[in-house]
Amino acid sequence: MAFGGGFLVCFALVFLTVWTQRGRDLAGSSMQGWAASMTNTGFVALPILQATYGPRAVLPAAIATVFVAVVMFPAAVILQEFDPSEPRSSRLEAFALIRRVILNPMVLSTLIGIAWSALGAPMPGPISAYLHILADALTACALFAIGLGLSINGLLANFGRAIALTIVKLLIMPLIVFELSIAMRLDPLYTAAATICAGVPTAKTVYILSGEYCCEEPLVAATVSMTTLCSIATLIAWMYVLAVVAPIGLRQ
Repeated sequence: MAFGGGFLVCFALVFLTVWTQRGRDLAGSSMQGWAASMTNTGFVALPILQATYGPRAVLPAAIATVFVAVVMFPAAVILQEFDPSEPRSSRLEAFALIRRVILNPMVLSTLIGIAWSALGAPMPGPISAYLHILADALTACALFAIGLGLSINGLLANFGRAIALTIVKLLIMPLIVFELSIAMRLDPLYTAAATICAGVPTAKTVYILSGEYCCEEPLVAATVSMTTLCSIATLIAWMYVLAVVAPIGLRQ
């Protein structure tokens, strides 16, 4: 609730601001909202939490990761599909929309992983090793792909908006999540996990989504790159604040 609440507030803040300024453009407004709120929990927050606080921090990070993949990403697809400016929206049937959301690779892989874990089925050694190789290369490949889509002119043209979205993503969203965690009297470990998950860079899946729907690609690419770069400093600052306000025994 703390992590999801911070996401909803920041998404609504950006979405409504852009929506009123741009003549109620649903697709563009929602895409900027996702760029300011969808977090890269799986490939940034989870390794940081595990390295800092140990295995006990994996569970809250996993909860945030599942929320991003099962709630946030399908919602992003639905908003893009329902864009009234696109002709396909009027012809889209409910069943086709549900099928498109469920068969999305991010959602489908998450559901398969949850089902596999719930069944307690073992993972064969060769398959596990192969998947770990792919997982280790994924973040670097995603950043490389984003870099290929960037241009100096595109970055400069979207610099102001990208800075605004970066401020919301790296400063405002973790602050809201932290305040919600304190208000809900969460365990210090869960408070730290929720705040760090909120303060990591924008998820690279937002760039994939923007490319699939040809919506705000230069802005999303600039925002992902800028949040990734600036998070080096902001995450250190947030971890220092958490160490003072919500002290937890660090991993030895």
